[in-house]
Amino acid sequence: MCGIAGFAGKEAWQRTCEMTGLLHHRGPDGSAVYDGKTACLGHTHLKVTGDYPQPALSGGSVFVFNGEIYNYRDFADVTSDTEALARILSGGMESLVSAAPYINGDYSLGLWDGSKLALLRDPVGVKPLYYGRSSDGFGFASERKALWKAGIRDVKALSPGAMLADGEERRVVDLPRYEPVLDEEKAIGTLDVSLAAAVRARVHASAAVTFSGGIDSALIGALAPGMPLVTVGLEGSHDIKAARHAVRLMGVESRHVVYEIGENDVEAAVAGTVYAVESADPLKVSIALPLYILAQKARDDGYRVLLSGQGADELFGGYARYERAFDEGRLPEALDHDLRHIAEVNLERDDAATMAHGVELRVPFLDMRVIAAARRMGPSLKVRRNGKDYIRKYVLRKVAEKYLPPEVAAAPKKAIQYGTGVQKTLERLARSRGSAPAGYLESQYRKVFR
Repeated sequence: MCGIAGFAGKEAWQRTCEMTGLLHHRGPDGSAVYDGKTACLGHTHLKVTGDYPQPALSGGSVFVFNGEIYNYRDFADVTSDTEALARILSGGMESLVSAAPYINGDYSLGLWDGSKLALLRDPVGVKPLYYGRSSDGFGFASERKALWKAGIRDVKALSPGAMLADGEERRVVDLPRYEPVLDEEKAIGTLDVSLAAAVRARVHASAAVTFSGGIDSALIGALAPGMPLVTVGLEGSHDIKAARHAVRLMGVESRHVVYEIGENDVEAAVAGTVYAVESADPLKVSIALPLYILAQKARDDGYRVLLSGQGADELFGGYARYERAFDEGRLPEALDHDLRHIAEVNLERDDAATMAHGVELRVPFLDMRVIAAARRMGPSLKVRRNGKDYIRKYVLRKVAEKYLPPEVAAAPKKAIQYGTGVQKTLERLARSRGSAPAGYLESQYRKVFR
């Protein structure tokens, strides 16, 4: 996990150095810039899984890479995913494009072959990558603000699964096909095996689970025995109460770490969160705030990786709106749409909030094996009528019953901004300044980006 940047055009070295410096928070353990004269690439390093030097040379090309490839040993007998990429890229970007459908991981990458820049992003969009052009040249970076620093104002996110070359995006790797062929018993077994493997692949000595007491985080916690379970919230908030209740039922109180915060903590984090997510949108900021604070406190305690339940709702029908979609016979289309847009709606925000403190967010539910399993299940395995009510995430709850007490496996969903108490606190802070949240956050945005 890291920050990457590059620029081709006028003053490429200076612009790339400035962008790389602005991304220091993403990689506080080191940085380097490759000088290709007309094009330069920069990298900031967050030491989690390896020390293979970047920018990395491969044949006649140089590349920078952000992310994790969990099955890299399928491609080369090496000790790191970056080294495996270097082997693949010795045949050029098209060699990586050919390998991409077989990669299980989260990544974004920029490559300079001596004449042009090419970019690539994983098929879900777990790792961010932005690009743009000005009158002085073309640039890319892990965050928009780095491109703004380089004088590029019209910034776009590279689409998930897309390669950008010669100024054109084209999709080169897609999600697994939707083929609902599994019956309930096979669906439960397949999901059990794939999710357990996904969690194992993401376990790390400096990792913890973001824990709210809901089914998604509780199941990850159960599949990662011994890993700390970290909870953030205001005193008396739903999430702290639910998390404490869940760990008692699970018998894992010794693993539970609670970061109880107050209004002053939220106030102190507002400007940093706005800067991190590069937005004054009240919904985006209210969701990012608790994750920003959690990452800060987790990093202070020595955690460099957080495992999140992000993606479970879009795969297994967790939101209330999916009940209507189920009744209208369009649940598969609704889930497919939301999964294809999860990067812009959720993942880019969450990455920015945690990486502001040099903490890598890993999402086991968005492992390719889990996605493939989910897309082999029909609607009734995800949303099920129960009299007048609905059971959302039905198949996931059946898997959870193997690992969790029934009350935890059936726990209802509560959005993080409400569960942590941050939403009401943000509203109080805005009122104390005679403003609505939108106005208050806009004033913070103008301050941090003036």
